[in-house]
Amino acid sequence: MKEYDYINPDHYKKGSKEVIDMMVAIWGKEYVSIHCEITAFKYRMRLGSKPDQPIERDLKKAKWYEDKAKELRND
Repeated sequence: MKEYDYINPDHYKKGSKEVIDMMVAIWGKEYVSIHCEITAFKYRMRLGSKPDQPIERDLKKAKWYEDKAKELRND
Protein backbone atom coordinates (compact mmCIF):
# COMPACT_ATOMS: atom_id res chain seq x y z
CA MET A 1 0.00 0.00 0.00
CA LYS A 2 1.25 3.48 -0.91
CA GLU A 3 2.23 5.69 2.02
CA TYR A 4 -0.07 8.68 2.51
CA ASP A 5 1.47 11.98 1.44
CA TYR A 6 0.50 14.47 4.13
CA ILE A 7 2.20 17.38 2.39
CA ASN A 8 0.73 17.10 -1.11
CA PRO A 9 -2.00 14.42 -0.95
CA ASP A 10 -3.79 12.95 -3.94
CA HIS A 11 -7.09 14.61 -3.02
CA TYR A 12 -5.53 17.91 -4.20
CA LYS A 13 -4.89 16.36 -7.62
CA LYS A 14 -8.38 15.46 -8.80
CA GLY A 15 -9.25 16.33 -12.36
CA SER A 16 -6.88 17.60 -15.00
CA LYS A 17 -5.09 20.12 -12.71
CA GLU A 18 -3.98 20.33 -9.10
CA VAL A 19 -6.19 22.53 -6.94
CA ILE A 20 -3.43 25.12 -6.48
CA ASP A 21 -3.12 25.44 -10.27
CA MET A 22 -6.89 25.89 -10.59
CA MET A 23 -6.69 28.63 -7.96
CA VAL A 24 -4.00 30.42 -9.98
CA ALA A 25 -6.15 30.17 -13.11
CA ILE A 26 -9.13 31.69 -11.26
CA TRP A 27 -7.55 34.29 -8.95
CA GLY A 28 -4.07 34.83 -10.40
CA LYS A 29 -0.56 34.34 -9.04
CA GLU A 30 -0.55 37.40 -6.77
CA TYR A 31 -3.63 36.42 -4.77
CA VAL A 32 -2.66 32.77 -4.57
CA SER A 33 0.84 33.68 -3.38
CA ILE A 34 -0.76 35.74 -0.59
CA HIS A 35 -3.02 32.77 0.25
CA CYS A 36 0.09 30.57 0.44
CA GLU A 37 1.85 32.98 2.80
CA ILE A 38 -1.22 33.15 5.06
CA THR A 39 -1.57 29.37 5.06
CA ALA A 40 2.12 28.93 5.95
CA PHE A 41 1.63 31.36 8.84
CA LYS A 42 -1.37 29.33 10.03
CA TYR A 43 0.64 26.09 10.04
CA ARG A 44 3.49 27.71 11.97
CA MET A 45 1.16 29.28 14.54
CA ARG A 46 -0.46 25.99 15.46
CA LEU A 47 2.70 23.87 15.68
CA GLY A 48 2.33 21.22 18.34
CA SER A 49 -1.43 21.77 18.76
CA LYS A 50 -2.63 18.65 16.95
CA PRO A 51 -2.76 15.58 19.19
CA ASP A 52 -0.66 12.64 18.04
CA GLN A 53 0.71 14.63 15.08
CA PRO A 54 4.41 15.39 14.66
CA ILE A 55 5.43 19.05 14.55
CA GLU A 56 7.63 18.24 11.57
CA ARG A 57 4.54 17.57 9.44
CA ASP A 58 3.20 21.09 9.93
CA LEU A 59 6.69 22.51 9.39
CA LYS A 60 6.88 20.66 6.06
CA LYS A 61 3.44 21.97 5.09
CA ALA A 62 4.43 25.52 6.02
CA LYS A 63 7.62 25.19 3.96
CA TRP A 64 5.65 23.86 0.98
CA TYR A 65 3.37 26.90 1.07
CA GLU A 66 6.30 29.30 1.55
CA ASP A 67 8.12 27.74 -1.41
CA LYS A 68 4.95 27.90 -3.53
CA ALA A 69 4.49 31.60 -2.69
CA LYS A 70 8.09 32.30 -3.79
CA GLU A 71 7.62 30.26 -6.95
CA LEU A 72 4.46 32.18 -7.86
CA ARG A 73 6.15 35.53 -7.24
CA ASN A 74 9.17 34.60 -9.37
CA ASP A 75 7.27 33.24 -12.40
